[in-house]
Amino acid sequence: MEKPFIPQGLLIRIMRISLVQCLLAILLAGATYATEVSGQELLDKRLTVRMQDQPLKVILSNLERQTTLRFVYSPRATQADRLTSVKVSNEPLSAILNGLLGSLDLNYRLVGNQVVISPKEPMAPKGETKNGRPTSSLDRTIQGKIVGEHGEALPGVSIVVKGSQRGTVSNLEGTYSLSVPEKSVGDPNTILVFSYVGYLTQEIVLQNQSLVDVVLKADTKALEEVVVVGYGTQKKSDLTGSVVSVGEKDFTQGVNNSALQLLNGKASGVQISQSSSAPGGGIAIRIRGAGSINSDNGALIVVDGLPGASATAISPDDIESIQILKDASAAAIYGSRAANGVVLITTKKGKKGETRVNYSAYLGVQKVAKKIDMLSTPQYLQTLNDISADLGNAPKFTPEQISSIGSGTDWQDQIFRTALAQNHQISISGGAEKTSFYMGVNFLNQDGVVKGSGLKKYNVRLNYEVKPFEKLKVNLSLNSNRSRNTQILTTNSGNENAGPINAALQFDPTIPVGLDASGRYPFNPLISLENPLALINGVDQQQVSNRSFGTLSTDYTILKDWTATLRVGVDIANNRNDNYISTITQRGLASGGNGSIQSSEDLHWISEFFTTYNHTFSDIHQLSLVGGATLEKYDINSVGATSMGFLSDVTLTNLLASGDGDRGDNVSSSRFTNKLNSYLGRVNYTLKDRYLLTASMRVDGTSRFSDAHKFAFFPSFALGWRLSEEDFVKQTGIFNDLKLRMSYGKSGNQAINNFETLQTFIAGGRAILGGGLVQGVEPARIANSDLRWESTEELDLGVDFSVLRGRLNGSLEYYIKTTSDQLFNKPLPTTSGFSSIRVNFGEVRNQGLDLMLESRNLVNAFKWNTTLTFSVLKNRVRELPDFISQVLTGGVGYTAQYAIVREGAPMRSYYGYQVDGLFQESDDIANSAQPTAKPGYPRFVDENGDGKIDPNDRVILGSPFPKRLYSLNNNFSYRGFNLSVLVTAVDGISTLDNNIVESLYPINFERNRIAEHYLDRWTPSNPGAKYPSGVNPSAYGGALAINSMTISDASFVRLKTVNLGYNFQFKNQRALHSASFYVAADNLMTITNFLGYDPDANASGTGVERASYNSYPLNKTVRIGVNIGF
Repeated sequence: MEKPFIPQGLLIRIMRISLVQCLLAILLAGATYATEVSGQELLDKRLTVRMQDQPLKVILSNLERQTTLRFVYSPRATQADRLTSVKVSNEPLSAILNGLLGSLDLNYRLVGNQVVISPKEPMAPKGETKNGRPTSSLDRTIQGKIVGEHGEALPGVSIVVKGSQRGTVSNLEGTYSLSVPEKSVGDPNTILVFSYVGYLTQEIVLQNQSLVDVVLKADTKALEEVVVVGYGTQKKSDLTGSVVSVGEKDFTQGVNNSALQLLNGKASGVQISQSSSAPGGGIAIRIRGAGSINSDNGALIVVDGLPGASATAISPDDIESIQILKDASAAAIYGSRAANGVVLITTKKGKKGETRVNYSAYLGVQKVAKKIDMLSTPQYLQTLNDISADLGNAPKFTPEQISSIGSGTDWQDQIFRTALAQNHQISISGGAEKTSFYMGVNFLNQDGVVKGSGLKKYNVRLNYEVKPFEKLKVNLSLNSNRSRNTQILTTNSGNENAGPINAALQFDPTIPVGLDASGRYPFNPLISLENPLALINGVDQQQVSNRSFGTLSTDYTILKDWTATLRVGVDIANNRNDNYISTITQRGLASGGNGSIQSSEDLHWISEFFTTYNHTFSDIHQLSLVGGATLEKYDINSVGATSMGFLSDVTLTNLLASGDGDRGDNVSSSRFTNKLNSYLGRVNYTLKDRYLLTASMRVDGTSRFSDAHKFAFFPSFALGWRLSEEDFVKQTGIFNDLKLRMSYGKSGNQAINNFETLQTFIAGGRAILGGGLVQGVEPARIANSDLRWESTEELDLGVDFSVLRGRLNGSLEYYIKTTSDQLFNKPLPTTSGFSSIRVNFGEVRNQGLDLMLESRNLVNAFKWNTTLTFSVLKNRVRELPDFISQVLTGGVGYTAQYAIVREGAPMRSYYGYQVDGLFQESDDIANSAQPTAKPGYPRFVDENGDGKIDPNDRVILGSPFPKRLYSLNNNFSYRGFNLSVLVTAVDGISTLDNNIVESLYPINFERNRIAEHYLDRWTPSNPGAKYPSGVNPSAYGGALAINSMTISDASFVRLKTVNLGYNFQFKNQRALHSASFYVAADNLMTITNFLGYDPDANASGTGVERASYNSYPLNKTVRIGVNIGF
């Protein structure tokens, strides 16, 4: 059973309203308001008016009631009492006014939301006014007709003399008439501005002319936008798969150390979560759930065509756009690595023109967003005394001890701090006729909000393009990154092996800060925990990473429309992890210091050749072909060494040889190599810009599988129909764009270890033979030559639409994604000598709905745009092998097997006991399913009704997958000011909170606990308490500790980012080309029932399984920044 998401107090009323309803209400309100934002658009409103022989003023009053316009006129000058008639049906207001007022020799002009009516003035002879006197300010009437690209008349077009209040709108036939001062005709500063929603604004200098006809071009930049897809590009309007493109201006800003963080809240069906908020903490991306039970579920990252590149070893400021290939049709061309989606990162390039220099920087102040509310020292003393009394024991603390202890120590305050973060980026770009270049240099320095943690990162990028001659183009893309991450001890272990965060939560608050008389950090011998400050100052962990990657590609035009590309790429990563536990800590003291070094080198190279053909036949047939082959190799080397019993802590890990070689020396090394050989192809066909077909294939072969299953075939096809290009849709006048999509694709997963299909040997036992010690060998496994690829098939149905002349755009998609041939370890009898053998079996399905809406609510000087994303996800295990009816997994601290994989439930669901209140003194406990329980103990549900509580009563308590994902982004701008507000939300997701486990079931009596659990614990005087008595919790703990009290609702709504900026305008751009300044705040507020630091954190890293334990606290950050262009 899943726990409901019910916040407290005022939040109850807020969150009881469906978040979907709230967001849709806001968006639809914006869309509704979008049609009433200006007088110009009101003139487009269609009205039906039937009034016979009525005074003009009465007719105008009737029109006012049907609109929000006000008519301003002189009753005498306009003769508003004269009778007239109007009979129109479903006509634009502009046409009604033209017909009504034109017949009465009246003009009107639009000023804001007011229509000013005045008599037409007859043209006087040149040089004379109406009374015959000479004048130099006569008006000239400019007339004309405005049509679209296909010759259709455009009514309601705004025509304004730039910089003045003179203006009018076109009538139903698209014609207009506008008076301008005669002396301004021919002046180069007299410019007519023609603007119409959904069309490009056009400016025309008024020459010595009285007739100005205009053809407005449709604003198709959104449809003509070119997006990057696998091995090529496509027009957005021609896409048939599910592809989301996010440009630089739409990135999610913050102290970002990974490119994936730029996508937070920007794409429906895409969940970005940070497993740890520590500097350099892991980032997980889930695209439409997860399908693999025992393999990786992360998306493939491709940077400038290089697959497998790092999203963290790149500067976010160097990125131009990111495309997310969500469905199998779009991603299948990447074959065996695309089962979980593909993220394509395109970096900035140079452009032809003068050299540009840009500098951007920000400085941020970070604080812990939320502390866990532990018992204060007085509460701790009182609680332990009360529980001791309930146990029949003497008070733990005497009044004298309580008095001497005083306010005690808040250990969270001792390890937390206010920290700074700064980022600097300088880039230089430019180009000439045959060359272009871009170079970016970045420095990120982020101190952690936990003492002893921080990240320094340096990044250099170079993109260079040269065209030696007309048919040849050479591109070089290089990126080099170095980072040094200083980390605190973070483990999923408890007691003496716990880190400083776990220790700070549970450490004895009566112990003072500082060193004791012996010069050591004091600790409570009855609590198996280190002093938190000893762990901060006595543990040194450094991770240094150097990563360089890049591609060199040549494009040669063989014939017109036919290009061949040769691309080679390399990715080299060197990592070194140094860990030293000094004698400052109790563990280090016992061993004389512990030191270890782990170093690795990962080498990946790729060679690709593909050819592309694009051609249009007879102006209606567009054909694009891609075909090629790739060859890749991965080579991973690692070496490690450990030692203990050092001569001194001063040398840290820099002198492992000084350790006690007889006790703790250990050396290890390894090397793994595998290859991937692939063939790929794709065809795109478009007929009459309305009928779309895409088909692709990829054949992957890997060295990891046997010859029988070495190669796998991954096809896809997709169909699209641009209904908006059909006449019967055009005639409705509703849709600017309407496209239906259907796609199917298959992708795979080769995530098995090397040699699992081969029999290899490893070092075994040793024996004395011939008077010497001989090393033996043994088989590493029972090989399975029938192992084959995991495969994922996906069906996607979608509709893309644009209405209100491009003011409201969106897409709606439904998908079913099924992953089969799961890789399982089949148990074997012990007589085989092995515990298991790897086999293929099992099936997981993800299905859901993705919705994305974009609206331009206000489009005048004050602009307001809204983007809403909404996703629904259902994950289910559909089939497991007969030999494994279910899989119990999971482990943090001393809590194990809290997650289950079984048919019919979400993958790795939480599995435990349902708590149905607490036993009361009046209950018949002896005849219950828990006859040994006592009042104040949890009452577990006897699920199977057999009269006892045992493992057969466990039920599904929650899912690690969110049922719903939301985001709402609003952007406002007025002149140079701009404001953006991003809200993200996750609903229907659960997690194991092991901090709650250790609070309700403390390992030692003297450990501190979460305040809520003990300030509202059951006692005879508090029978309505929410939490158990805390008296002898081991009696209802152990395996029972995995229950509905410790499986927590991790749903949340977060005010992710607020950014207020100002863009300076420069008339003379010789010195400065551009400049902007902004103030921003990140993670300002989180609404949640979750008791821990961050409901989005995951102690299990970036895996599917979720647990909260010793999580690094979320940062609340305020940043100020500048962007300057020279």
